[in-house]
Formats: sequence, C-alpha cells, structure tokens
Amino acid sequence: MTSLIDHQALLGCPLLEGLTVAQKEAFLADCTVHRFDAPTDILKQGEPTPVFYLIGRGRVEVIYLDKQGNAAVVHVADPGEVLGEVEGLSGTRCASTCRTLPDAIVLSATDELLFRHMPPRLIVRNTAAILQSRLTRDNELRAIAQFFSVEERLCIYLHQFTTDEHPEARLSQSYLAAMVGCSRQTINKLLGDLRREGIIELRRGAILVLDRERLKIDV
Repeated sequence: MTSLIDHQALLGCPLLEGLTVAQKEAFLADCTVHRFDAPTDILKQGEPTPVFYLIGRGRVEVIYLDKQGNAAVVHVADPGEVLGEVEGLSGTRCASTCRTLPDAIVLSATDELLFRHMPPRLIVRNTAAILQSRLTRDNELRAIAQFFSVEERLCIYLHQFTTDEHPEARLSQSYLAAMVGCSRQTINKLLGDLRREGIIELRRGAILVLDRERLKIDV
C-alpha cells in the first residue's frame, strides 16, 4: 500500500516543516496507514479526535454543518495537507467533518507521536503557519462572495474545488446555487454555457472540468 502514497507530498507537509528528510521519514514510518475505497468520515464535527491525519493519496472533503442542517463543503484537501491537528493538540471538538473521497489513503498520528519526533517550538510555529494559511483562504472566500459576480464566483469555486490531477468536482447544482448565492435555474444556465464552451462536462452528481485555465480568476 505504501507504494501508492504520494511520498513527496507528505515530505512537503507544512506540519513537518523544519525537519530533515530523515526525520520526516522516521515520523511518517511511525504513522498508521489507512486506505478508504469508499467515502468515509475520518473526523466528525462536534466530536473529539484522538488522532490527526495527513493525506497520502486522493482528496478529503472538509464539510461544515450549520444549525439548520445545511452541509457546506468549505475545502477539498489534497495530498500533503493535514487535518485535525488543531483539535488533536488542543483537545477540542472537531470544527468540521472530514470525509475521504473514493480511493484515498491517509496516515494517522497522535499528538504524543508528533512530540516524540518534533521539538515543541517547531510544532507551535508550523501549526500557527497552517492556521494563517487557512485564515487567508477564508478571507479570500469572503472577498469572492462580496466583490465578484455570480459568473465569476462559479468559475472561481469550480477552479478551487478541482486540480489538474483531480478534475472532477462532486458538487450538486443545488449546492453550487447555495454557495454562489443564486437560484438553481441560474446555475443550470451558467453550467450550460460553460459546457457549450467546452470548459466543463456535466455528469450525474458531478462536474468534470476540461479546461481549468479558462476558469482561473485572480482573487
């Protein structure tokens, strides 16, 4: 199974910044490897977690459920990203649910294991840097919602929720309408326009992006 893991992405994990390659490999060797062929919740909103996860292959959706029961995919994490480290280190409950997409491999670790391999000052610095990057991402999303048109917001979100390696976004039209802030009919029309331009392909319950470069808008 380890041959399927994106080793270079894990070595570039921001939580491990400041360690030598040998030190990173020693930590990763002590982690527990999990493979999920089907979507699986590895962290659940409102529940404590004894471990945090590093993504070794595939992608993981970060989902927030509001008090009205609306589920929002706020991020799709890629190989090398870490999830649940703040809750694991602080002993707090998970702020969101993290759900693997099909054919994902993640590595789990405890805070005890992390402290065994890393000095506390590096853990504090790297965790703060991760939180800063997430704050920047949240600020960008607020700016998108406030200053960009419906058409631009749709293109930005489709670009953000896909990569060149993973061009398919599992986003329903109803969810996209709620995210973009318009009616489902408007989303249907805009997606139809993008399809006719050869930028996307519509699939059941998913959108395949054929040309990500044409969706790119600087934020």
